[in-house]
Amino acid sequence: MLAILAVTAPIFLLIALGFVAVRRVWMPREGAVAMSRYALLFALPALLFDTLSKRSLDSILVPDFLLVYVSASLITYGIGVLVASLARRTSPLDNAFFGMGLSMSNSSYIGYPLVAQLLGDPALIAVVMAILTEVLIILPLTLILTEFHRERGRGSMLRTLGRVLRTVGTNPILLAIGAGLAFSALGWRLPVAIGRTIELLAGSAAVVALFAIGGSLAGQRVRGALGPATAIAAGKLVVHPLVAFGMLMLVPTLDPTLGQAALILAGLPMVTIFPLIAQRYDQGEIPATALVITTLLAFVTLNLGLWLWGIGVPG
Repeated sequence: MLAILAVTAPIFLLIALGFVAVRRVWMPREGAVAMSRYALLFALPALLFDTLSKRSLDSILVPDFLLVYVSASLITYGIGVLVASLARRTSPLDNAFFGMGLSMSNSSYIGYPLVAQLLGDPALIAVVMAILTEVLIILPLTLILTEFHRERGRGSMLRTLGRVLRTVGTNPILLAIGAGLAFSALGWRLPVAIGRTIELLAGSAAVVALFAIGGSLAGQRVRGALGPATAIAAGKLVVHPLVAFGMLMLVPTLDPTLGQAALILAGLPMVTIFPLIAQRYDQGEIPATALVITTLLAFVTLNLGLWLWGIGVPG
C-alpha cells in the first residue's frame, strides 16, 4: 500500500493544493479557470498528440481493450439510467446525466499521470482509447438524449444532431488525437523546433491539469440532494470498475497491463466538466455535489482497488 500511495498521493495532493489555493484566495478563481482552459486547449492536446504521433498506428488501437472499455462504459451508463428512472422516477434529462456521471471518467486530467506512473508509457494508449470512448460515445450519447428531450415534439432531429456533432467535432482533445493518429499512420514528423515546443507544452499538462481540478472544486457548492449525488459517486467509483472487471473476465486475451489500465481508468472520478455540461440544462446542482464527493472518496476507493487488484505493487 505504501508503494501505491507513493504514486497516488502526489496526484491528490496537487488537487488539494489547487483547492486550498482558490479557497484561501491565494489565487483568484479566475486564475484556476484560466489554468483549466490552458490545460484543455494547449497542454493536454499537445501531450496526446506527442504520445500518438511517435507510435505506430497498429499499436495504438487495440480491439480487445476497446471491447472491454466501451462495453463497460455503456453497461454502466445503462445501469445509471435504469436506476435513476426506476428508483428516483426522474425525467429522461436527469437520467441521462445520472448515466454520464457513472460512466465518464476523468481520463485526461487524472488518468494520464496515474497510468503513466503506475504502468509506464506502454499503457498510455489505454488512456487515449478511454478518451475516445468518452468523447465519441458517452458524451454524444448524453447530449443526444438531453437535446432530444429538450426539443421533443418540435421536429428538430437534424438540428439536434448538428449541435451534438459541432460540440464533439470542435473538442480540442479529440482534434489532437485525430492529428496524432494521422501523423502516426502517415509516418510524418514535425520540424524540430515545433516538435520541441509540443514537448514543452506536453510536459506541463499533468501538474497544471491537476491543480486546475482542485481550483474548480473550490468553486463548486455542495448543497442539497446529497442522496442522488452520493449514489452517482458510488456508481462511478464502485460499479464502473466492477463492470470493467467483469468484462475483463470475458476477454482474457487482452494484454494484462492494458487490463490493469482499464480498471484504473474505470475507477477514476467523473470528468471535471460534468457539472458544467449539466448546468446548460439546469441540472448542475446534483452533478456539482457528486463531483466533489466522488473526488474526495476516490483517494480511498482508488488506492483500495489498486491494492486489492495488485496494481502498482512491486512484484
